[in-house]
Amino acid sequence: MLNMKIVFLASFFALFATPASAQSCNCTEQFDWLRQKLAINYSGYRDKVTVQNRAEFDRHTADFQTKIAQSKADTTCLRLMDEWAHWFRDGHVQLYLKAGSATDDPAEIRRRFADWEKIALTEAEARAYLEQPGRDPVEGIYQISGGNYHVTVVRNVTPQRDFAGVILKADSVWWVPGQVKFELKQSEPGKYNARFYMRDHSPRSTTVAFSDGKLDFTDLGSWYKQYPGKPVAPAQPQIFTLAQLDSQTLLLTVPTMNESVRLELDSLVTANAALLERTPNLIIDCRNNGGGSDITFFPLRPYVYSGSVKGYRMQIYATEDNIQKYDKLRNSKDFPKKYRRYFGKMAKKMRRNMGKFVGKCGEATQKFKKVKHFPKRVAILTNGNCASSCEQFVYYAEQSKRVTLIGQNTAGIMDYGNLHSLDFPCGKFGLSYPTSRSCRVDIGKAIDGVGIPPDVRVDEKEKDWVEFARQYLSGKSQ
Repeated sequence: MLNMKIVFLASFFALFATPASAQSCNCTEQFDWLRQKLAINYSGYRDKVTVQNRAEFDRHTADFQTKIAQSKADTTCLRLMDEWAHWFRDGHVQLYLKAGSATDDPAEIRRRFADWEKIALTEAEARAYLEQPGRDPVEGIYQISGGNYHVTVVRNVTPQRDFAGVILKADSVWWVPGQVKFELKQSEPGKYNARFYMRDHSPRSTTVAFSDGKLDFTDLGSWYKQYPGKPVAPAQPQIFTLAQLDSQTLLLTVPTMNESVRLELDSLVTANAALLERTPNLIIDCRNNGGGSDITFFPLRPYVYSGSVKGYRMQIYATEDNIQKYDKLRNSKDFPKKYRRYFGKMAKKMRRNMGKFVGKCGEATQKFKKVKHFPKRVAILTNGNCASSCEQFVYYAEQSKRVTLIGQNTAGIMDYGNLHSLDFPCGKFGLSYPTSRSCRVDIGKAIDGVGIPPDVRVDEKEKDWVEFARQYLSGKSQ
């Protein structure tokens, strides 16, 4: 009987759904609102929806209107709207379940997600399946750092995925065994497009790199393979670190540009200024940095740039909703006064130019007088998970005479930015979308979908990128 059960699991991984929880949001109304808000406010909408592809877009929308009209639960509604929004191929268009929209009562939370897709699979059954020959290297049992969540990744093919990450162990409130935690669609060997479901089950679209028994989700952390094979030890949680590799080389890890932790990077750089200013080689590891805010990387500029840098200006699309963003920013004490003044002026300009892009176009040059003489050589490590503000840092840094980009192309999510967030009418969902557009799009230098290529490409099979970069810089110094 056991062998028959294993064959059944390998062939089908039968899906089942428990009865749906009550729907409190009218999904058709929420979808109509979403379409209207993106058409009015999204700075990339007119580039994405054109005369040439309008019929295709309308068919895509009509297909989802039918599916959405049949949805029976809020979680299903949100998932379908998120799938519809993938048509724009812009990682900055994000839908999510609002924090605090569910009660704290465990029984009510479990009922809320009772309709979530499940794959009937225990840990014993997963191990039996994984022991069979022919399993894909990415299949296995994984845990997140801290060990609170365990999943098994199994092949489970649908139009949206090749593999499913199924909960084996969780908090048994927000997530229970059998529920699908994430979905992977292979894009190339060792790389995947993913849909990851957060604690509150809101979807996040991201990319994933798999190597050495580790699944690295861009800006969402890593999962470590525990079976089959030797268990991979989870890394200790950290943000920014600076380490001395040898007498000539420092390693700075910059895993995020999130503005909420920008002062930590600033403090780290300030505290180690003397060390940075006497060490000839610096490696900055920006792999898996999903972005955040450009202001976060400002403390690094004196140590990276060798002079002026050129970029393309961004224009802001002026609408009533988008003005709210800049009104809010001008009153935020998280930013220096000169930035708050800029935000206030931008809001005034937008009010005078409704329905238009505001701001000058063309190239913009930034001059830096306070450039440090050390380090002499800087290597920046990049991969396909360096996105948004991480790419902006790399874009400027590559113009420096002392910088070498090492690794692989960045993510290519940079042409539309400055996100604004709105609440859906029913109050349970949130929408984030870009309000700005880079002028480089008009001259055929768009980065979205392409990324920034490295100066020195590193093969995926390379085990130690940091050591590769250290040796590269050591060779350049001789």
